Amino acid sequence: MFVKNTLYSILAISLLALTSYAMAEKSVKTDDGYVIHYNTVNNAFLTSENARIYQIRRSKNRAFLLISVRKGDSEKPKQTQAVKAKITVEATNLNRQEKGLKMREIVEGAEADKAIYYIDDFTISHNEKIKFTIKVDPDNRGKVHEFSFSQKFFVD
Repeated sequence: MFVKNTLYSILAISLLALTSYAMAEKSVKTDDGYVIHYNTVNNAFLTSENARIYQIRRSKNRAFLLISVRKGDSEKPKQTQAVKAKITVEATNLNRQEKGLKMREIVEGAEADKAIYYIDDFTISHNEKIKFTIKVDPDNRGKVHEFSFSQKFFVD
């Protein structure tokens, strides 16, 4: 099933119980038909099973970034297709400390139904604001899409 193997299912199943510590999933539409989905979440909310499967350390002082790229009409998600991409991320806090993210590719599901996403985790401090600058080259075609966002993290 399409939804089972997508970013949405990962977020829905493993992160459904999240409180306001999680940023709502967001996306960027490109002019050449791609939709880039991204999300950041505190690792403490991951189940131990998902943390093990995706090799993420569970800790209230860590968070992860998840990125997925799909091609097709974003208004008809069942008709979109997961695509591979070259993704680089620069993440720095207000003290200009870099987080050193190196996104790992994860592929799940059968060819017609597969999900491809990129993930890495990083340290966080209470009340820390991190600016993410993300560069995505969908299908490794040489056309890079860049966008930025900031996220404030809280450690309970």
